[in-house]
Amino acid sequence: MVTEGGGQRGIFTAGVLDAFLEADFNPFSLMVGTSAGSLNLASFICGQTKHAYRVITEATTDHDFFDIYRFLAGKEGLNLDWLLEQTQTRLPLDWKQGHENMRSCTVLACASHADNHQAAFFDLDNDDWHVALKASCAIPLLRRQPILNKQQYWVDGGVGAPIPVQEAYERGFRHIVVIRTVPITAHFDHCWMSIIKKVLGKTKAAQVIALLLEHEENYRQTQEFLNNPPEDVTIYEIHPTKELHSKLIGSTSDSLDHDYQLGHRSGRYFMATVGRNFGVNHKPENNKEKICA
Repeated sequence: MVTEGGGQRGIFTAGVLDAFLEADFNPFSLMVGTSAGSLNLASFICGQTKHAYRVITEATTDHDFFDIYRFLAGKEGLNLDWLLEQTQTRLPLDWKQGHENMRSCTVLACASHADNHQAAFFDLDNDDWHVALKASCAIPLLRRQPILNKQQYWVDGGVGAPIPVQEAYERGFRHIVVIRTVPITAHFDHCWMSIIKKVLGKTKAAQVIALLLEHEENYRQTQEFLNNPPEDVTIYEIHPTKELHSKLIGSTSDSLDHDYQLGHRSGRYFMATVGRNFGVNHKPENNKEKICA
């Protein structure tokens, strides 16, 4: 199973995974998440229904996590230290159960190297889980300082691997469920910004634009893989059919609840349809199936 990031839009994924938890549905030997997707997987592997929902609706909406005035003042926009502290205090993750569950599967959090933006994958069973999750979620610009882990600096996994499905494929997996937080028809194209980047020279703004363009190129390559997968892999995509109500940050409580319920219905529908065949030889036409919300 592969989970996309998307900030607070990850509430959709939280709904899908809670539907799985409620039905005790977990046929996955490998789980790979990027950014908010990795946080969702942490709640899922610890077996805690509504945990990710609470983290997003309570913690990520708190000014201690993100404050626009603090960000505009040149300070850290995203207080990831505070957020991960919440998952050990007010909203604790049950890592005793999580490590027990990871005896039968591998859970990876994706982060991008701060210098070359190459994707790396940290095992939440063997690594310092809260540092790995911080590294996976360190959105450039909103988080000014990268995260130190394994004596190297890391930024958000979405820069190098927006949807790390190729990693699952390269590890030998041939039946892959992908949970996305944007419609499969989403198209990101800011190529025109490359002109502005040249004008800006070596400024901080030019670096931000370069990151955006790099992210979009990696996203296009992933879209190409998902749209035209190799013949030996079956990919099941769970995704909204139109843009979610929630945003990267600053979503309303109504928007978050709406998208959570949408994800929850999508998870139930997935289990009632193609999910019923898991554990049975199942090959959809064109080796792709899409579960729309």
